Amino acid sequence: MAIALSNPEIGLWYRDIENRLFEVIALENEDAIEVQYYDGDITEYDRESWDLLCVNTVSDPGVSVGIDDDIIEDDINYISDNLKFISWDNVIEEIEN
Repeated sequence: MAIALSNPEIGLWYRDIENRLFEVIALENEDAIEVQYYDGDITEYDRESWDLLCVNTVSDPGVSVGIDDDIIEDDINYISDNLKFISWDNVIEEIEN
């Protein structure tokens, strides 16, 4: 049986043997460890399952897509505001400009 390289601690980020990043967001009792993956998915492990993950602590990877979807919306708005649309009627003229 693999042994966890780190005990779970709320607020710390971890990487498991499958290279998945997640943060411990809650510890309930001694046996329930709630985590949120970098993509925003949330799951819970019991202590035995945690030990099988074989995790290491890592530095905070920054903002994840799942946690703050407003960032993506802001990026889409910025891109769409700065796109130049070309009319098919005068496509060659538009390209030359």
